[in-house]
Amino acid sequence: MDFKKIPLRVYFILLVALIFGISSGILFFRIINNHLFVKAYAEGEYKTEKEEGLLKLNVPESYLPYYNLGNVAYENGDYASAVGYYNEALSLFPYGEKECDIRINLALAMCYGIDWQNMDSKEEIDTALVVLYKARDVLLVNNWATEDGEGHRDDDAQQLKEDIDAMIEKLKNQQGDQSKDNQDQQDNKQDNSGQQDNSQSEDDKSQSEKEKRLQKELEGEKKDALDERSKNQDDLKKWGSYSDGQGGDKKDGEDAGSGYGGGGGRYKPW
Repeated sequence: MDFKKIPLRVYFILLVALIFGISSGILFFRIINNHLFVKAYAEGEYKTEKEEGLLKLNVPESYLPYYNLGNVAYENGDYASAVGYYNEALSLFPYGEKECDIRINLALAMCYGIDWQNMDSKEEIDTALVVLYKARDVLLVNNWATEDGEGHRDDDAQQLKEDIDAMIEKLKNQQGDQSKDNQDQQDNKQDNSGQQDNSQSEDDKSQSEKEKRLQKELEGEKKDALDERSKNQDDLKKWGSYSDGQGGDKKDGEDAGSGYGGGGGRYKPW
């Protein structure tokens, strides 16, 4: 066979066909792997091996495997990893509603990552407030949610932003209560120091009454603080109830079984 007689355009067509065949094979591989992942996820099996393999073949929609792996980490309670995956997904320029889905899941993962049961110091409350402010800022990008609720692009993003605002307000109030507790304890120490010169019987009686009063006040304030923490967790859990399609308004083109929210994030994997 004389290769010199084959026109150059034939080689070009063969090359294009080869590239097209390889690209089609990669795309087919991605579709099948992703379908198997989504199917396993729906059945409560959070297998990441095949989805992690897509990170090496991350075109098109290169953000998709990061979003899906973020949902798995979220389901497993590994909120720090979920935040990392969602941030990586956002860095790969998702578009339209998919960007909003990732931002909502990211904000939820940040909120769930807060240790709500341990807010016994000003430092812990301050740390939680920093995280909450960052979570709300995630939702404000591109007007998915807005400060005043006017002109927002997504109702779920706006509602989550308002829930986070409520959590921030509660923590600020708790922060004030914590400062008051510290002041009361300091006043108690000063009172104890000033009473050292009194008779032992009078000192014991006064000290006992003050301790009882302060103890009662502290117990009441701690109960209020625990109630507030539980309320914050309940505010987040209502997003989780959407993961089985039990909440939220169905959007155009969605199946009845696809839902918003916690648990698996706002939406199930793509």
